[in-house]
Amino acid sequence: MKLKINKNLLKILILPLTLAVMYTSAVFAEENVSVTESVPQTKVEYGKVQYNAKEFKANLDSLDNKFQNLNVNTVYDDLSRMIYDCEDNDYYLMILADKATSLGFFDLASDAFSKISDYEISKIDSENTQRLFFPKYKLTSEDVVKLSEAYSNIEYNDRSEEAIKDIQTKVGNLAENDYANYLISLGYTKLSDFDKANKFIQDAISLNSNNLNYKILQSQIIAETKKNKKAIKIVKETNKKVSIGYYPIKKQLASNEEFIKYKTEKQPWLKDYHLGYYYYLKDDNNKALRILQSAISKNNSKNALLYSLMSRIYIKNGDFEKANTVASKAYKYNVSNIDTLLSLGDIAYENSKYKQALKYYKKAAKSRSNVTEAKLKLADTYSKLNNNRTSNSIYQQVVKYDNTAYQAYYNIALLNPSNELAYLKKSVAINPNFKDGWIDLSRVMLENGNLTLAKKYLENAYYIDGSDFRYYYYQSLLLKKADEMNRIKK
Repeated sequence: MKLKINKNLLKILILPLTLAVMYTSAVFAEENVSVTESVPQTKVEYGKVQYNAKEFKANLDSLDNKFQNLNVNTVYDDLSRMIYDCEDNDYYLMILADKATSLGFFDLASDAFSKISDYEISKIDSENTQRLFFPKYKLTSEDVVKLSEAYSNIEYNDRSEEAIKDIQTKVGNLAENDYANYLISLGYTKLSDFDKANKFIQDAISLNSNNLNYKILQSQIIAETKKNKKAIKIVKETNKKVSIGYYPIKKQLASNEEFIKYKTEKQPWLKDYHLGYYYYLKDDNNKALRILQSAISKNNSKNALLYSLMSRIYIKNGDFEKANTVASKAYKYNVSNIDTLLSLGDIAYENSKYKQALKYYKKAAKSRSNVTEAKLKLADTYSKLNNNRTSNSIYQQVVKYDNTAYQAYYNIALLNPSNELAYLKKSVAINPNFKDGWIDLSRVMLENGNLTLAKKYLENAYYIDGSDFRYYYYQSLLLKKADEMNRIKK
């Protein structure tokens, strides 16, 4: 029996701070129930979830601080220890694998991926990361540390010349080492020596044409030259040719495209628009708003484009009143801008005006860009209008052409209970930071009596957003269920 939750009612009746000590009745399947030592037995024990999440975040932040201060060996040891300590948490291991990759510790990333127990959830991240970001040349453990020190010097310590010299004198076999050539190119880019930077990035790409970091850097180098329009071509070709199934990577490519447009655009207000979009995609909403607001002028047709993006940022921040103000202004001068249409649809949807929202989403779905988001919102609205058949059909269409549409897989799961578990896992495999997927996975495990997995999935949701009321709701149910099973066991 699936547990149904009225989210709005719960928000009114239940305060997050008191949910942890509440006992709420529910009906669950009673077969194959086992209470293991990893399931919290008391409310006090469950406090460890919050503590562990905060401790993990603090340790993760300390890695960046130490790396930026050139404590590379310490970071390597700390990261290795964290991977060992998190062997029973697949989500944390995925985070650590991605962190290790970003710092150049590819051996540790491989180690973290190898320890993940649920391959269904980790497969997309593991395969995409190793295929698109790992070097082709096999690095020794000594080379890993040397190159990471060089990367820290280049990226954070303004010591590119020293780093380039260290790579060329201390790292062997440069003719075959694609990652070393990439770092040398990055160093010359920081020094604004774009001719040398271009030479070394071409060498890196010739050795490993699949690596997206190399392609991204190449586009940024070309954007600084007189032939900067070629940078846009590189970006579009990369986006078109590379098969990506992992949403965070797709988002990274989208933000780079906006950055390249910013670098190559000549009109100041359009430069600001693309720079604002870049920060919006990087989730730096405050900086994006500042840039867009500073670009507002007396030219209303230009302002319409700026207002359209501002409306998306206000929606993202949950400020629907400001979103409505700027979206309405934008709509006066451009009735077909997709961001404006999406915002007006979102505002109507938020106010339960679903037929009005449908009108805007249908117009947005006719756009040539960002069609996935428009169609997903269209499907959501049909669902609100109790037309689940049309809604499900749209979700099914979306996943046929966009394999990163994690929200579509999630909603297919909710509309198709017989395949719910597989689709929910697919949603978090595509985007591990999708809290709704983890929460519903926890619900399914509770319904199936698997309290151990229910706890793990719930921990992941808490790490992503500790203020979500559903975490505390399911936490109380998990405690109640564990208590019931212990009584039966006694």
